Amino acid sequence: MKHALDTVTAWLARGVIAFLYIPIVVVVVLSFNDSEVTYKWAGFSTRWYGTLADNTELLAALRVSAEVALISATLATVCGLLSAMGMARLARRWKTVFSGGLFLPLIIPEIVLGVALLSVFGAMGADLGMTTLVLGHLVVTLPYASLIVLGAYNALDSSLGEAATDLGCNPWQAFRRVTLPLLRQPLLAAWLLCFTISFGNIVMSTFTNGIGSTTLPLRVYSMLKGGLTPEINALGTLLVLFTLLIILGVGLRQMRQVLLGGKRG
Repeated sequence: MKHALDTVTAWLARGVIAFLYIPIVVVVVLSFNDSEVTYKWAGFSTRWYGTLADNTELLAALRVSAEVALISATLATVCGLLSAMGMARLARRWKTVFSGGLFLPLIIPEIVLGVALLSVFGAMGADLGMTTLVLGHLVVTLPYASLIVLGAYNALDSSLGEAATDLGCNPWQAFRRVTLPLLRQPLLAAWLLCFTISFGNIVMSTFTNGIGSTTLPLRVYSMLKGGLTPEINALGTLLVLFTLLIILGVGLRQMRQVLLGGKRG
């Protein structure tokens, strides 16, 4: 009975993994399809990568998405760190109130947040553009960054900072030399998660983008009306390759730290 259960579980895990990765493989394969329609294979070709390089609108949308994701992820990570440090100094009652307000966007439908922000920007007379887009993405990503950093900050030994102060460090030096290095990995994880969420966001972007600030997901969504071309597959393949390079770089760095730690031990 146990052997049969293990077999079913193993095949179920394989099925889930296949369900997740088969679409990615299909996108990569179809990016080299010479046909102008995605459902018909007409031979191997790289011409869609050249077509992608000439598509200025798509590349401009990619640049906007990258810039907004970079800015919003950085702001969310910094604000998440500051909120974690502030919450650690609050009384239990106020900590509950503050955390409830901070994590509230996680349970509110994003379309409601988008409509609310659009109403606020309209009441302020603000022009929709890069600034409103970044602020909208910050509302979406900040709770995730705060959740990750807060958990890591609460796990730190508070006596480490006190020991650094006793050894002559001022509060800034204790933070820079003791606390920040210990939070380096959680901060990196929070930043990468926020970057990914912001880069692929479409709901909040719909309500907060303006002229000249159309993101890549919105541009691809608008292309659905005229039919998707294989150059979208080429763009998807490049994004997958970029993601794999980031994962490989982070993994190699982690492995290097483990090996160096083992040698020191």
